[in-house]
Amino acid sequence: MGVITIWPGLISGRSRKCFFNILKDGSDGEIELKTILKVKPNYLLKIKNNRNIYIKVLLVGDSCFRNF
Repeated sequence: MGVITIWPGLISGRSRKCFFNILKDGSDGEIELKTILKVKPNYLLKIKNNRNIYIKVLLVGDSCFRNF
């Protein structure tokens, strides 16, 4: 229940698809331009500047699940 409060788009299939596509595309170390364009610029800066992988995944979740 708490996760749905934080990420209301978690229920949406489109948001989950966004999240998994970004993780899948970035897992090999190379990200396509279309994937980068799906994420807002302020999230891109936060993700780039953070060294903690867990926080990077949380930021990707925020970018997909909060903007459904």
